[in-house]
Amino acid sequence: MAVWPGKKDPNAEVLTVQIRHSTGSSWETVGRLAVYRTSEGGYSQLPERQPPSRITETQVSSDPSEDREDSDKIPI
Repeated sequence: MAVWPGKKDPNAEVLTVQIRHSTGSSWETVGRLAVYRTSEGGYSQLPERQPPSRITETQVSSDPSEDREDSDKIPI
């Protein structure tokens, strides 16, 4: 559980809870809950935030020319 101050109202709070479980050598998030508490004491559930998708090494190339066929390469 984590409690953060509100961005626009420093007297408000964002409460977040994550449920995780061990999957061998790493941890997997099973569920999340985020709640906004106004400075007046009202509560509302925040929408689910999707984590950024993982990018594997095969999806990213540091050299864009590696994506082309050898016949398409232009000598520099």
